[in-house]
Amino acid sequence: MKKFLYAFIVCIACYQCSPKSTGPTVGFRANALSDSTQIFLLQPDESLPAKSEFVRELDMGYSLFSNECGYKNLINYARFTAKQSGANLVHLADVKKPTLGNGCYRIKAKLYRNLDDDNLVDLKKERIDANKSRLPQDADYAIIHFYRPKSFEGAAISYKIKMDDKGVIGKASNGAHFEYKVTSFGKHKFFGKTKKSDSVTLDIEKGQEYFVRCGVAKGSSISLPDMFVAENYVGRQELAEMQ
Repeated sequence: MKKFLYAFIVCIACYQCSPKSTGPTVGFRANALSDSTQIFLLQPDESLPAKSEFVRELDMGYSLFSNECGYKNLINYARFTAKQSGANLVHLADVKKPTLGNGCYRIKAKLYRNLDDDNLVDLKKERIDANKSRLPQDADYAIIHFYRPKSFEGAAISYKIKMDDKGVIGKASNGAHFEYKVTSFGKHKFFGKTKKSDSVTLDIEKGQEYFVRCGVAKGSSISLPDMFVAENYVGRQELAEMQ
């Protein structure tokens, strides 16, 4: 009986940990896209470009058992699945933060295929405009915004942010943010660590802004750093919501 109960619990855990999907519902079977194909991530309030064809739907995370349900992992899974499904648009239909007693994000996304050249050119231009730096044109520095949206998961845990081998540049605390000015351009790595570490690499250019979302992800015994490079327009919106 005990062996049966153990096997039953394991089966339930595996089922809840795995992302669920539906589709495709369009009239073609799309081939996987090349690694060089740009995947556009659309926020819940963004409209789809014309001529976008629905491919499939994803329902990810929100499991009491999963340790792979942080924001970055789910977004990366959605992008990977999009390419494998022949989709180049990921529309985040619904994003729910971890709740008390459940450290998992839940993200529902819809994947679309749009290979219309005019639509893609317009979308790229819109993104370039939305992500423009707000620094003065003659700025001889860059600014990195580190922010951590408020969440129940790991609320009491903060972690230090380090740059390359230069030591601590700030701290990622629940619901807090800080800015870091950089005058050494090129590629730099930024680390956060609790029991395990996470990192992002930025290719920093003079006069530009960058946004690093410093969340936490559910671990087996402690919340772990979950660092994600957000597009500028998304970072600005999330920072404004924290005020």
